[in-house]
Amino acid sequence: MKHSRPFRLTMFGLLYFVQGSALAYFRNFQKPYLAGLGVDPDVIGILTSILLLPFVLKVFIGMLSDRVSLFGRGHRVPYIILGLLLAAAAFGAASFVLPDSNFPMFAALIVTGSFSVALFDSSADGLAIDSSAANEQGMVQGSMVGGRAVGFIVLSLLFGAMVAETGYRVVFLIIAGMMLVPLLWVSRFREPKQRPASEAFEWGAFRALGKPVFLMFGAYAIVYSIVSFGVDGLVTYFMSSSFHASEQMIGQYGALRGVGAVIGALGGGLLIDRIGRRRSAFGAAAAISLGAVLIGLAANLNILLLVGVAWGIAWGFQETLFVALAMGLADSRIAASMFAVMMALSNIGTAVGEGVATGLTDNIGFVPVFWLLAGLNVVTLPILWRLFRLAPAMGGLLPTEAALAD
Repeated sequence: MKHSRPFRLTMFGLLYFVQGSALAYFRNFQKPYLAGLGVDPDVIGILTSILLLPFVLKVFIGMLSDRVSLFGRGHRVPYIILGLLLAAAAFGAASFVLPDSNFPMFAALIVTGSFSVALFDSSADGLAIDSSAANEQGMVQGSMVGGRAVGFIVLSLLFGAMVAETGYRVVFLIIAGMMLVPLLWVSRFREPKQRPASEAFEWGAFRALGKPVFLMFGAYAIVYSIVSFGVDGLVTYFMSSSFHASEQMIGQYGALRGVGAVIGALGGGLLIDRIGRRRSAFGAAAAISLGAVLIGLAANLNILLLVGVAWGIAWGFQETLFVALAMGLADSRIAASMFAVMMALSNIGTAVGEGVATGLTDNIGFVPVFWLLAGLNVVTLPILWRLFRLAPAMGGLLPTEAALAD
């Protein structure tokens, strides 16, 4: 069945919009919420790392989706529907459980919600690849990235305004309700009964992951994400613990940071095409380190809000660059699986960065942690230098055939 472009763009945009709603809670409100209930920072750090594990394991979801037609109804749509329904159930149930009275149950529900989001996220990535012609992939990616950013911004503001009045229960109920909205589009999407031979899953294609260029890219994915997400995940916790920021102020930061991320992603995409990935990669690394230092130097909430916009721009630029590199290295025979592998490597770094950085704040303080992460980011420079030496084709965009054959 042929679906119109507006239908598909709306569907993908909504799938990523609801991801943005969940991210608005995880990124901006979970740590202040748990800290306000007296949960130890080390425990918060452990839970944060566990929540990222489903995204580290997305490669297995990608493989399953590539190989198995669930209930004979398709390789993508049934997994997306299952993920959305599980997420709605998990977040809805979490609204009735208080972390300070039953933390294990709360943690189990939140982890289930995170797994469910990872399930439909990975399958949606595969569906976008399967159903989009080459000349419209940019538009599809734009609807997905834009949808997630808008969801993050809108829900950050909404959560910040509502939590102060009604508490956190409403946050989980809103997220649960949001998960059901894309079903109106996804349930109408019909996948072809037979997949093209060129898209047939092939185990042998995974041998490319052992080549030097991919190993170097993996090192880059882990180190950059330790720093980028380690810093990004601490800002609202920093605001709450050091400056006693209200939930409304945290929501305002989330919205400003989200606006910056949209600017960084869109502007970064144009810049990458203009000056190439090599220069962009080194520029993004410098921007991330500078942003971490500036956050640590912020003396009050007003300065943090201003820095938040700049940080969002740097973060959005860095993420756009990383995805561009990952897409360029993906093999079309296992595109969804390989893309999931590269995202999983990034999520390993994110889990380490989020967990360790959060735990360290209890031992050395927030400012030293921000500066420590800024220093660690220097490690990406020699990794990038070597990566582009291995992948000189197209100005450092893709690996040469010789590099993949080594």
